[in-house]
Amino acid sequence: MPSDIRLLVRADDAGSSLSSNFGCLQACAEGIARSVEVMMPCSWVTHAASLFNARPEIDVGIHLTLTSEWDAVKWRPLTSAKSLTDEHGNFLPLGLPREHDRRRCLAEADWSLDEIASEFRAQVSLGVAMFRGASHVSSHMLKHFKDLDPKIGEVIADICDDFGLADDAFGNGLPRIEGYPKHPRDAESRIASFKQQASTLSPGTYIFIDHPAIETAELAATGHVGYEDVAADRVSCLQTLTSDALKQHLDDIGVELISYTDL
Repeated sequence: MPSDIRLLVRADDAGSSLSSNFGCLQACAEGIARSVEVMMPCSWVTHAASLFNARPEIDVGIHLTLTSEWDAVKWRPLTSAKSLTDEHGNFLPLGLPREHDRRRCLAEADWSLDEIASEFRAQVSLGVAMFRGASHVSSHMLKHFKDLDPKIGEVIADICDDFGLADDAFGNGLPRIEGYPKHPRDAESRIASFKQQASTLSPGTYIFIDHPAIETAELAATGHVGYEDVAADRVSCLQTLTSDALKQHLDDIGVELISYTDL
């Protein structure tokens, strides 16, 4: 019998690193995540395909990407898209401006809608070819790319129609729960916070989004000014999503865990 409260837990940024690939897999296979988002321009996407194609029960989303946020690792568009890149050919760090963050952002660049359309089509085309479980698209570092410009939302809708994919329900109105605040980073605090917030949910369908990863030297080298403790954050996220206590609590209060394919 369906529950009155449904929760879609989404694990983002597979493909971006070995750490993220294994973290997203573990969050789905052993935890409460039911959908995983894959960044097609990134260097670990082939490894991600080998993992998730072996687990057809895990829902996969194409995580549309136009930014490259970390200082020590960068990714580039799949197409020739000079209006979307810096002088080295990499995506810019940000999509929209952020307070206290002076890094370059796409919103302030002279970007081309045609180049965005071509890049997104290339990412989706590659994604559906590589991932048999692809069901939808989502947006990296933005709620939805239509927040950058409504015309981009129209482009995404057309591509989804062409490939038979769902447009991101979060970007189209699914309410997002915080789960836990950014600090403290320890899993014990996060599990307690998630349990408390889940207990207050009224009937409806919600989404929780985070970035689980396993601890590696690679992850320890990931970050940028203002977010230097990426490893502590993402490893703690994985510990939270795979917590037996959290899983039991959600079951006890009648929260149904769903994927995008259940919407």
